Amino acid sequence: MTKEKFKSLMSEAEVKNKKELAELLGLPYGSVNNWGSSKNYPVWLKNVFAFIIKAKKYDEALKKGFDESEKPQECPLNVEALSLENARLREECEKYEALKRALKEALK
Repeated sequence: MTKEKFKSLMSEAEVKNKKELAELLGLPYGSVNNWGSSKNYPVWLKNVFAFIIKAKKYDEALKKGFDESEKPQECPLNVEALSLENARLREECEKYEALKRALKEALK
């Protein structure tokens, strides 16, 4: 990876500096600071940036899902409503499973 590519990926990932990158990766700052000068950039770094960028886009999409003003009008359900419906259906399934076990027991 070139220094220009590294800077481009840092910018796209919205990582301010090497210190912040070191904290994100859980690595010593000295190690990260050597990349591009006394040491080559790690081969896995490009993939890590791709994950960071994708995670930030995912977070932005989730945030938009909770913002009522950004929601499409033809989609009345939001994430919270779907979560509640999921919990209700899970409880209903548990009741049916209990009934099924009781029926099997009764038919023995």
